[in-house]
Amino acid sequence: MQFPRQCRSPGSINMRTTLSREGFYYLSVVFIVTLGAILREVNPLLLFAVFLCVPPWLAWRLGRRSLRGIKVKRKLPPRIHAGEPFIMNVEVENVTADRKRPISCWGLVVVDRIFPLSNPVDKPFEPALYFEFVPSGESRRKTYVGRLPQRGRYGIGPLNVSTRFPFGFFRNGFDGKPAEGGNAEICVFPRLGKLATHWQTRQHEAVENLRRHQFRPSRVSGEFLGVRRWQHGDVKKWIHWRASAKHGELVVRQFEQHQNRDCAVLLDLFQPAKPTEIERENFELAVSFTATLVSEITRRGGCSLFFATSGSREKFLSGPVCLSLVENILERLATVDGTPQDDLPERLLETLQNTDPSADLVLVSPHNIDLTKSPRFEAVRNDPRFRALFQRLRCVDTSSPDLDRIFTF
Repeated sequence: MQFPRQCRSPGSINMRTTLSREGFYYLSVVFIVTLGAILREVNPLLLFAVFLCVPPWLAWRLGRRSLRGIKVKRKLPPRIHAGEPFIMNVEVENVTADRKRPISCWGLVVVDRIFPLSNPVDKPFEPALYFEFVPSGESRRKTYVGRLPQRGRYGIGPLNVSTRFPFGFFRNGFDGKPAEGGNAEICVFPRLGKLATHWQTRQHEAVENLRRHQFRPSRVSGEFLGVRRWQHGDVKKWIHWRASAKHGELVVRQFEQHQNRDCAVLLDLFQPAKPTEIERENFELAVSFTATLVSEITRRGGCSLFFATSGSREKFLSGPVCLSLVENILERLATVDGTPQDDLPERLLETLQNTDPSADLVLVSPHNIDLTKSPRFEAVRNDPRFRALFQRLRCVDTSSPDLDRIFTF
């Protein structure tokens, strides 16, 4: 994978030069010596002051010259989940296309900047990388490991490139622009947990899941199921010759094919206008559980997935389980927020209309939901498909103290 270009050469951007603390002390001494030489009219001392002015001039000139051919490239990780470490690759290249040949650079510091777009006032994350030596015409690569605690969208950059080479009197540097090619921000997916064994077994409680498989005869290689009569179009290599001799006719091997049942996931986004800290934690648990469930369904594969949220105008997502569908679902989960709008009954009816009657339905909510007695679900109970819905519906209440039985981090 190629690195997206992150920074242009300093010839096309503004170079900054700031005086360091050591440089301030040194120039103060030079000023005192020069002032004393002028007031006392001591020529050797004045000549000595001129010699003292040479190192700062060299530091300013060589420092800016060493950054002339520096280009920085950043490689973003393919996927980042909240609370999980990620690796960011940064490559520094010391080469230029103009006639001026670049010189080697020492003590190069590259500072990255990652900040949440939802609240830019928050203090950004500023990881720094130190490159000891970047020879002329070569490149060096380093990585840093980070961890973002919150899901959502984060802004990236600009990278700050600076050096105090040589002598350390000045800090010369420049800021690169955000990456060309749309990599100016990243999406941090919700934190993933682990589904307990209880979720994988078949029970009648609402908080437990079923891992069901339908077995059907298949001509594809799998676990041996039995034999059947030869049919036109069967592959000849699957003919069971011993069984054919025994039955007096051609029979072929029959294998079983595992087919997972389709699944529909509905996330309830209802939240009070002024939620408490516990209610916010339960909401984040609901989002993390949904992301974990979607990832588990992806790992299992072989089925179709339907995903929708209540209290949102965004359309539902559905289709065969694939990487693009899961990425879209996780990206939506990364930016969802609670809403006081309660349209969960309407979403349930919409899910009934757009899913297979035999599909599993999982309703994830940050609070307790009673479909049988609550007046808000009267329209759902009056629907003739409610009985079938109730049989295949599993409700997950993330505010329940029994949540640890099925979901942990």
